[in-house]
Amino acid sequence: MTDNQSLHWADKAAKDVFAWQKKLGKKIDQLHVDDMKTPSGRVHTGSLRGVVLHDVIAKVLQKSSNQKIISTYVFNDMDPLDGLPHYLDRVEYEPQMGKPLHRIPAPPLEQSGMELAKTSDEEKKRFQAAKTMAQFYAQDFINAFRKLDCDQAIVWSHELYESGQMDEVIRLSLDNVDKIKKIYKEVADYELPAKWYPFQVICPQCGKIGTTLTTDWDGKQVTFECQPHKVVWAEGCGYQGKISPFGGTGKLLWKVDWPAHWQVMGVTVEGAGKDHSSAGGSRDMGRAIIEQVFERPNPFDIPYEFILVRGAKMSSSKGVGTSAREFVRLFPPQIGRFLFLNKHYNQVIDFDPGGMAMPDLFDEYDQAARIYWQQEEGDQRMARAFELSQSGGKVPKAHFLPRFRDVALWMQHPELDLLKQFTELKGSLLTKTEQALLEERRRYAQIWVDQYAPAEFQLTFRPDQTPTLELTTEEKQYLQAVEKLINRQSWQPEALQQALFDLAKSSLGAKQGFQAIYKAFLGKTAGPRAAWFLLNIPVKERQARVKELTGK
Repeated sequence: MTDNQSLHWADKAAKDVFAWQKKLGKKIDQLHVDDMKTPSGRVHTGSLRGVVLHDVIAKVLQKSSNQKIISTYVFNDMDPLDGLPHYLDRVEYEPQMGKPLHRIPAPPLEQSGMELAKTSDEEKKRFQAAKTMAQFYAQDFINAFRKLDCDQAIVWSHELYESGQMDEVIRLSLDNVDKIKKIYKEVADYELPAKWYPFQVICPQCGKIGTTLTTDWDGKQVTFECQPHKVVWAEGCGYQGKISPFGGTGKLLWKVDWPAHWQVMGVTVEGAGKDHSSAGGSRDMGRAIIEQVFERPNPFDIPYEFILVRGAKMSSSKGVGTSAREFVRLFPPQIGRFLFLNKHYNQVIDFDPGGMAMPDLFDEYDQAARIYWQQEEGDQRMARAFELSQSGGKVPKAHFLPRFRDVALWMQHPELDLLKQFTELKGSLLTKTEQALLEERRRYAQIWVDQYAPAEFQLTFRPDQTPTLELTTEEKQYLQAVEKLINRQSWQPEALQQALFDLAKSSLGAKQGFQAIYKAFLGKTAGPRAAWFLLNIPVKERQARVKELTGK
């Protein structure tokens, strides 16, 4: 693959990073890939795109170079709580609004918005060990992206501030306030007031940071006010005073804070979502500040598109979209990773778990595997996406892949033996690896069928779903007769199937009889073989449905 157009986007980006580093010469002696997030609540799936993108680029850079590539993920836990997640107790957390996230207590697990039924005991212990709100929700996100084989080192912003590592960039920012104000005007057309400084103090009296305004700087201390009505989402206490801005007493405002992190950490590669990368946005501001104030090269930028669900942008604050923890449970890690790697970062990913997106994703992954194994011709970028999706970079040898949608359909037919079906399809016995893969896909297919599959793929009885198809009097009588027939003895499926056929043939007709069963228990006119299907339904649930429909 010599033509750039045939390169996978991660290889192309790595190639461009190396060319950029070479062009800058001694100004860039270490490549450091970084990404950031403010952990103010449950994190949505959209944030995983940046994590996977930066992780894969760091790994491709490392594999292509002898130099040590640093890969980090920063949690901006000095940011204030400026929006209250709907699942948190208002009485408990409204007084915390405006405080830095690293100073807000972690919520009780049962009041955190987490699905406890799907949370392991080990995960619960990690959550319960969290001291702060930031740690709590960051841990949830870390759990999610670790499952996708993303292994960035974690950096906490408050530790950078409290350790004094940010002191010099704070001083530079305050000393160069006129230059920063000029950048705001030139880049974003913001006209800032005369008494404005890019720093917010944590109020020593009420502990809030979102309500304070710095009004002066004398080279040693800043003068500040904690204003009662500075923002609508928090109320300041009115305290005024002076304080040293160093050692974690406050933080730089976001558009200065971001390039300040680049400077202190030595970040050289960091992309961002397109909302940050628009003209005059925070990325343009960061570029001007890092170059003009901190006198360091602007990190290599990789502006990436959103991930949408059903066409809507995911939002943590509005509760739109699948959370990251829910997303990584939908499929095996390599499949989830493949979703992000198989599409160029400048293309929108529109993923709807409630449609056929999951079976389609498995199909694309399987096709990419076959191309990689040279079992079929195709786009080599897909093959590369498959390779980069594997945990630890260990690519499996060629093997049989049971199709996900076949697994999802056939597993709902109690009369079918999945292992036998796929053995026949392969034409030989499945290896231990292939049997394990079949069982893995069966587990994930069950999740899809239970929660997301379209109606035509749901062939399992659900007692909570009321059938929508009307039954005739004859059909109701047949169902009553079927229930008496089943209760008469212990049946083998083959014998019961014949008995059901004979019963139907002697009354309303075989076709209408079997349709009555499917209408009653599936809301459809067809389904799995009736005897196996009926015997697979718990007795009490089957009897309850017949009574519900027939009154007897």
